[in-house]
Amino acid sequence: MNKFWVVCKQVIRKNIKSPTYIVLLLMPVLLLGFMVGVAAIKNHTSETPQIAIVSNNTTFRNALLKSNSKDYTIKRSIDTPKKAEKALSQETLDGYLTITLTGKQVTAVYKSRTNGNTLDTTSLKSSLNSLKMQQTATRLGLSPTQLTELFTPASFKKQSVSYSNGKEKTQKNNQQDINSLLAMVVTILIYIFMVSYASLIAQEVATEKGSRIMEILVSSVAPQVQFFAKVTGMFALILLQVIITAICGFLGMKYLSGNVQFLKDLDLSQIQPNILIILGLFFILGITLYTILAAGLGALVSRADQVSQAVSPLTMIGLVAYGASFVAMNSNTFLIKLGSFIPFVSQSIMPVRYAVGNASTTDAIVSLIILAIAIVLVTWFTTRLYANHVLDYSDKKIWKRIFKRN
Repeated sequence: MNKFWVVCKQVIRKNIKSPTYIVLLLMPVLLLGFMVGVAAIKNHTSETPQIAIVSNNTTFRNALLKSNSKDYTIKRSIDTPKKAEKALSQETLDGYLTITLTGKQVTAVYKSRTNGNTLDTTSLKSSLNSLKMQQTATRLGLSPTQLTELFTPASFKKQSVSYSNGKEKTQKNNQQDINSLLAMVVTILIYIFMVSYASLIAQEVATEKGSRIMEILVSSVAPQVQFFAKVTGMFALILLQVIITAICGFLGMKYLSGNVQFLKDLDLSQIQPNILIILGLFFILGITLYTILAAGLGALVSRADQVSQAVSPLTMIGLVAYGASFVAMNSNTFLIKLGSFIPFVSQSIMPVRYAVGNASTTDAIVSLIILAIAIVLVTWFTTRLYANHVLDYSDKKIWKRIFKRN
């Protein structure tokens, strides 16, 4: 056991100082800094658009001036097209609205500068349409009661449901959005961690093998002990990055939720514990499966420069699974259903299917059990692969060595 921890600590000390791991460790910090910086710049540079309203009908213009909106500021002193054009050319105005009343017809044209602050014209259109309807109602001689009925909008409610084993289950309205967002974040993290640490642990094994240090290690430490010690050390490094990523994610959500409209609309209190558990288990098992297999593949190479060749099939499978997860967002075909139960791809597909309601909790548990069984089988196979090839320096092609003495 003492030898086990010696090898484990050596893996941690060696890799924690490597440029590759430092970059991986700093990636979420740099991404957080970038996103916060962009949000801060946007908040400090975006200003409320300055607009003017001109019309051939003073009454209509005055009524529109009384409408309040946070989306724009109206310069009341600018009341003619000539003044508006002059202010627009001098860049003291972002745009102006020209309203023309011809009989019963109301025409509005908004003219803006390309380098001015962008105006969301939704509220402006709403105010204009409201005044037009009031004018029409007055002309038609409608009573106040009739006018109220005219402006009363239709009652519209949105209800989200999911189906599990044919039974309907009511969900909160934006719960689906939160679940989908969580699933995509976890899927992206799974892919990044799988590719990064599969290469890292394969490189770790190949480097020692190429420098002939492995011959000394094998003479004092059994290959099986080395294998599990290296994998344990790599998991410790993964855990450190998960903690840093989680802290950056929490701080990012706390800051950006008040600055990004999409996050403002999400009620994070609706996150369900069961989906966090399911997604977390797929994250852990998916990374475990790829990391263990990559350690065995690293033992197949004779030199460190052959690592990419050894792990490239594993990387390609991970990429296919990552791409399939996006398809699973809007599709539930037979292939997607089948892929969500097949190890090496299920860790990316099933979380998305479960999040969007296309898979039940039972389906997710079955997929997790299959994935766990696959890890046990891969661990058994990879341990033998490592022990048989850790001192193999033959010139045979990498993939032919798998069947040698296995």
